[in-house]
Amino acid sequence: MVQHISTQIAVIGAGVVGLAIAEALCAEGLEVVLIDPEAPGSGASYGNAGTIADYAVMPVGSPDVLRNLPSLLFNRNSPLAIRPGALGALAPWLLRFARQSLPGATRRNAQALAGLLEGAKTLWGDLAARIGGLDLMRGEGCL
Repeated sequence: MVQHISTQIAVIGAGVVGLAIAEALCAEGLEVVLIDPEAPGSGASYGNAGTIADYAVMPVGSPDVLRNLPSLLFNRNSPLAIRPGALGALAPWLLRFARQSLPGATRRNAQALAGLLEGAKTLWGDLAARIGGLDLMRGEGCL
């Protein structure tokens, strides 16, 4: 059954980001509809176990990845698998990935990620306080 809803704003995705966006918009007095075929928090947000990874600023693309590329491409147990027929379509993306994996680009990308994550714990703590969820947060760090 198709349901028609009229709203000011529709947020697609009820993961932690979608929920946080919807909450912020509602706090501004806007009418928001949250759209997701699954239960809130059951997708990627469930998979990352709610980790606020403000320490995870090193990009996947790095000089180490470039150094290990031959073994990644030719080892049959490698986590990287590219169908030969897809190489033509993937080539532009792979070249951009390789350029962003050079030392200077890796440093710039890590700095950009660090800037985006600066203050994340405080902001998520503020959100948790607003929604009565401070008891759900733990600051145990990770190894």
